[in-house]
Amino acid sequence: MKKILLILIAFYSISIVASEIDWNTTEIKSQNHFSFLEEKFNDDIYLKLKNDNNTDVTKTNLAVASWSNFRNAIVNFFSNEAIPSHFLEIQTPYKAVTSINNIPNNSIPPRSSFYFNIITGVDYFSNLQDKEHYSYVYNGTKLFANISDHLFIDGYWWSGHFTGDDELFTTSPIFDSWSQTNDDNSQTSLDNVSGKIVYKNQFGSLIVGRGTHVIGNNIGGSVILNDACNDYGYFSGKLDFSKFSISLMHGTLIPDSTNVNELGIPINKDYSDKYIAVKKIDWLPNSKLHFFAGEEVLYGGRDIDPSYLLPQTFLRATEHNLRDRDNVLIFCGMNLNPVSQNTIYLNFIFDELTKSKIFTNWWGNKYAVQLGNSYLINKEREARFTIEFTAVRPWIYTHKILHNKYSNDGIGLGFPDGSNLVQIAGEFNYKFLKNLSGNIHGSYTRQGSLGNDFTINYETRPDDTANWLEGANTEKIMLRSIIRWQPLTHHNLLIGHAITRADNNDLANTLSISYQASY
Repeated sequence: MKKILLILIAFYSISIVASEIDWNTTEIKSQNHFSFLEEKFNDDIYLKLKNDNNTDVTKTNLAVASWSNFRNAIVNFFSNEAIPSHFLEIQTPYKAVTSINNIPNNSIPPRSSFYFNIITGVDYFSNLQDKEHYSYVYNGTKLFANISDHLFIDGYWWSGHFTGDDELFTTSPIFDSWSQTNDDNSQTSLDNVSGKIVYKNQFGSLIVGRGTHVIGNNIGGSVILNDACNDYGYFSGKLDFSKFSISLMHGTLIPDSTNVNELGIPINKDYSDKYIAVKKIDWLPNSKLHFFAGEEVLYGGRDIDPSYLLPQTFLRATEHNLRDRDNVLIFCGMNLNPVSQNTIYLNFIFDELTKSKIFTNWWGNKYAVQLGNSYLINKEREARFTIEFTAVRPWIYTHKILHNKYSNDGIGLGFPDGSNLVQIAGEFNYKFLKNLSGNIHGSYTRQGSLGNDFTINYETRPDDTANWLEGANTEKIMLRSIIRWQPLTHHNLLIGHAITRADNNDLANTLSISYQASY
């Protein structure tokens, strides 16, 4: 077995490829979003739109190509059609088109498609106690191309502006990047873009893209690598065999800035270089078990280091030989399916974890563990219940160098609620009707004040010990519920309500409404 693994790794170092359109996917992830803009681009929606096998004609439909097309587009936009229409749609024949002399016409790739959609929407959020509110009005585009099932391209862009209470809208989950306020401070503009280009063959594919990544099943946020941050550019690849796969991702991050305004927004663009490299090995011995392990390193203050682009080497050993100046973490996990409807998952990540001090209160015992169980109660109703326990030691996501902190553009890449905590979370999903579903997410979190935030420099610690939940403790109870309704094919509505209580403070009630139309 060891020889086989070494052969796979050696082959991977010569030709890095991947089999999935996404770099890594998770089966279990929270569906509790208060805005459609929180959701990532879903390639599956377009991959399900297969070409007609019986046609030898390229089909093209542009909504504004003629008055007839435009009239049909208006009718379709307000109808409840089974298959959604698109502003622009192109589909080539399933088989190669031939000329009169029966010679293949290679200028038209078979089994290819292109879809372009225009989106528009509005988010409304209200703090019911303080009677503060904000709204975000936006528009954008989505595109997806599949060229002969080998080359895949997608793109997602949206842009809009906030109006309302500025301290409130900076807490929005979509407020994760650069923004601009107009001269009279009446509105703040924010936009975002993500996308990727994927080349795929029978062994796998290569990806260049802009987006975020997540590692490990979770509903409260991954302790290994979380995607609740601004998108970033990356190269990635994954060599995939029947039971083994080896992944590599190298991304360019934005370091945290110490030069911010009163809202905590960076006001200067003088950033040093910052990168993330992730290596991950997956092993599926059978249909019921999935093991994975890997390393991730954050480094910066210099150009891209080729040492971190070698998937067959150990990143931690490499970092030691680069004079121990970067931030390396090691992770592993397991997904177990004792029955087809049940998934038990375990995620674990650590930093130092010296063997001789593992059972002591040494501050360098930096690790996090996440254990969950998700059960699909009813497949037709998409009824699923998930319960999860998370424990994170103090200091794990911290570092002494600003550009090595476990974050991107001021938002942590680790567990979203920070460290030095324990959390119990649960989530229930249910589909009432074909176009109506609901979600309830609740959590209880207890957190200590020592080393609980990635922004803290660990060299400022009071001593070399750290106990679980050390420092002043806070308790937070949170309950979030949403209703998702699709009254028409191209129209979606989210209504959410959240109740939060921190320590003995009064309950905080918030209401959100999100509407999005797409064509």
